[in-house]
Amino acid sequence: MKKVSRYLLTAGLVVSMAAAPMTSYGFPWSSKTETKAEEAASYNFVSGTVTVAMGAEAAPILNALGAPEKTFEQDSCAYQGKDKVYTYKGFEVSTYPVNGKECIASAYFLDDTAATAEGIKIGSKEDDVKKAYKDKYKEEFGVYRMVDAKTQLNVYTTKGVVDAVEYIVITDQK
Repeated sequence: MKKVSRYLLTAGLVVSMAAAPMTSYGFPWSSKTETKAEEAASYNFVSGTVTVAMGAEAAPILNALGAPEKTFEQDSCAYQGKDKVYTYKGFEVSTYPVNGKECIASAYFLDDTAATAEGIKIGSKEDDVKKAYKDKYKEEFGVYRMVDAKTQLNVYTTKGVVDAVEYIVITDQK
């Protein structure tokens, strides 16, 4: 009898894990089933007066940011066209092609001159991240993830100090 119940328990766990919502990143908390409070949060990178919104059309944002220090492009693995990276002082903006237009895929901090709206930058303390995002984050192995309807904000820490920050678009890949 114990063997049968153990098998049933194992089968039940496997079925429940398979049914859990997952995104293309593989994190169950980054699905679109977040709470209303988390959906209301908006994680956009702001440089000066320019809002770099994930998933937005890139042309007006890139024009507002001005000439990049350098650019890089390569054939997209996921879409028809080119993925591009524009490097500015302190951060990079990546784009991907959608229906003949470039859209913002990510923003990645290169140094401590770029900061989130909450003031988190490379070199910030891990406690500052916890205070800034209160109960809106999920932490795993020093990576703090905040998710809204279309953006995942990742703050990476090592030994209690922020060493990377990135904003990533969340796309439905059906």
